[in-house]
Amino acid sequence: MAKTYVRIFGPPLLKAIKALEGVAVDMSKATEVKFSHKCVPYPTRLQSDKRDWNSYLKNLQNTYTDCYEPQKIISDAGVTLGEYDFVFEWTEKPSMKKIQGLIENIDGALSDLGVHYSLTTE
Repeated sequence: MAKTYVRIFGPPLLKAIKALEGVAVDMSKATEVKFSHKCVPYPTRLQSDKRDWNSYLKNLQNTYTDCYEPQKIISDAGVTLGEYDFVFEWTEKPSMKKIQGLIENIDGALSDLGVHYSLTTE
């Protein structure tokens, strides 16, 4: 699982951590729609009449519509001890667009505090 680590430079460190916690709360609410492979239908159960191909396709389409479910983008986040001050844990490897979204959120949260930060995503 990929993680993005945040290192904060300069005071006020505690206010910056609280601001990052706010970012984490907001991002934990964000979801994306993901296809669930666990609900791939078994064809004979969907057919009411095995000779009715159109009915089969319609039932199959309805089933696949139900297979899309929301998934959180960030699975966990919190304060960390050691080299970094805060960590965001992704549900899957993030795209550059998702990382840029995180940077925008962090920039907005920390802009009034006057701190600098660095990000490392592994």
